[in-house]
Amino acid sequence: MIPWRRHHEHRHRHEKNARAMIAGSVGLPIGADDTSEPASGSGPGGGRVSGWTRALTRFGVLGVLLLTTLLYLPSLRGGFMADDWFHLVALDQLKEIFTDRFNLFTLVNSADQVVAFKHFGLMPWWTSEEMRIAFFRPIPSILYWAEHQIFGGNAAIAHLVGIGWYAFSVYLVSRVLARFLKPGSAVHVLAVLIFALDDAHALNIAWIANRNETIGGSLVLLSLLSWLRYREGRGRHHLPLVVLSYVGALLSKESALILPVFVVAQAVVFPEREGQPLWNRLRPHLWPFATLAAVTLAFLALYFGFGHGANSVYYINPLHNPGLWATQFFRSGFYHAVILATGVPLHVLSSTPVHDYPLAAAALGAVTLAFWLLAFRWLRNDQPLRFFLITMIAGQAIVTTSFPDPRNLFLPSIGFAYMAARVMEEALRRIHGAIPVSTREARGARWSLAIMAGLHLVLAPVLCQACVFIVNSFEGRYRTLKESLQAEVDYTRLPESGLEVFFLNWHQREMTAVYGLYLRRELPTGVDDYTRWTENDQLSYVETLYQGLGAERIHYYSLSFVHGDVDATVVSDREIELQPREGHFFPTLFEQLYTTGDPFEVGQTFDTGRFKATVLEVDEDNHVHRVRFTFPEPLTSPRYRFLVYDGTRFVQAQLTPSAQASR
Repeated sequence: MIPWRRHHEHRHRHEKNARAMIAGSVGLPIGADDTSEPASGSGPGGGRVSGWTRALTRFGVLGVLLLTTLLYLPSLRGGFMADDWFHLVALDQLKEIFTDRFNLFTLVNSADQVVAFKHFGLMPWWTSEEMRIAFFRPIPSILYWAEHQIFGGNAAIAHLVGIGWYAFSVYLVSRVLARFLKPGSAVHVLAVLIFALDDAHALNIAWIANRNETIGGSLVLLSLLSWLRYREGRGRHHLPLVVLSYVGALLSKESALILPVFVVAQAVVFPEREGQPLWNRLRPHLWPFATLAAVTLAFLALYFGFGHGANSVYYINPLHNPGLWATQFFRSGFYHAVILATGVPLHVLSSTPVHDYPLAAAALGAVTLAFWLLAFRWLRNDQPLRFFLITMIAGQAIVTTSFPDPRNLFLPSIGFAYMAARVMEEALRRIHGAIPVSTREARGARWSLAIMAGLHLVLAPVLCQACVFIVNSFEGRYRTLKESLQAEVDYTRLPESGLEVFFLNWHQREMTAVYGLYLRRELPTGVDDYTRWTENDQLSYVETLYQGLGAERIHYYSLSFVHGDVDATVVSDREIELQPREGHFFPTLFEQLYTTGDPFEVGQTFDTGRFKATVLEVDEDNHVHRVRFTFPEPLTSPRYRFLVYDGTRFVQAQLTPSAQASR
């Protein structure tokens, strides 16, 4: 931005030149706005854009929005899952979680809270006291609260709102991509369609608690659109919108930190005139750059200063664990590249897919490498591609996790949608002779087009439906747990002294997170009114947990999340040893989510206050194979129930000396 004290005439001349250069370089006709392309304009190819073509493009984008809405309507049949139950408990009972900082995304941010959650079975015994899940996302939190105030705990309404947010984000993507693709072209509609059908977004829509990704991404897009409008010479009033939207995005999802990279990269890649030195590209915009930098630094200082941030093997905190972050940066980056290029999240089948599924991994890796090489060959001189590649690579620093997570690919997938559409366009040009090529190259172009269309226009929506189906099926898996407990526990007569239920193995790892909160809402706890604790201003949050949860007459504890057979050997009247029949404890990141990467040691003891777990056997790869559990009362105590999953439901385990419990 030219400094405010510069003469108005100088500013006007600068904006006029900038508008001509920027608009031409990104394919937006001079004088065009973001909703239509005038008939007098011309695209990169120099051809005029007719009103009929513009209308077809609009109808094409509207068709994509309608298709997107219809694609996700089946999610209305789904209920709540995982973190959704934490949000419901916070809004209904522990309202301090929300009212304290208008934030629903801090699950645990202190060692005292970890200890309390372990004591009442809301976190497993192996949870590290250094583990933290404490995000700061007040905007989606306030929106969830308002929705809950109006509609209550209506899952169908919540899913419908999520679909609406996604449709809105797809529209914003169409407006952004319109500035980088030939106006009024089918390629624009194709790029929007590829983005809308991307199955990496499916969990963001199907899982209510993860709507923050779509909200934050939409605000990033609004900020980027404001910046592009400013650079098109459409007025300085867009600059405050850049900053305001950025602040809103930061208060919605941490991945919004990529926005300044979008802005700076756009100024660098699209100069005001050809051959302009780098410093001259940046100098006119130092004020907005400095403002965004100040906002970023202030946000990070406040974010970490108030104890927010995550720290676990899954959610890596580079400040606490830089070695793990550096190791996983390239690993998760590779998987993210595979997910974008093929749409196939192979890693969900295994934490080590290359080892467990070598042929599938090799095939997907080959397709991924071939796509990126082809894109480089055909589009290496493409300015918008350079812009999007910068943002995609920089964004990986923010979305690095140990478990490659498609949920974090919302913003990178915008650039990929552009890239995929352009590669398909280039393939068509070679097939139809617009670019003279050999017969062999034309055949290769046909194969490339067929594979791209198959992956992103056929397979992608199928995988979206698969994701929706899996999320919807959580209701049935929760029901299995609930019905099993109702068959084993008399909830009409919970003992005054309390009842403790221990699960020796599990039936579905994905639903292990906060399952105890689901059971508290769906089954009797022995407490009808929690207000004496939850509305007592004299109690701290941790004290409320101990007194409110402590008054309940039943609690649930997982001795493992092993998905399969386990051997449970009774070694004394108060001790059992548990060992997976195949594999080991904590084989996936569903279990390691609760750890920070510190190695386990033989003899290491975890005391939950209700029982102790002692590690007995660890192999050379630090895999735990055997654990001893010590209880304060005899195993035959009427206060204890030991349950094992038998393949269809949870049943009572018969624990006798040298007995074994299995599915």
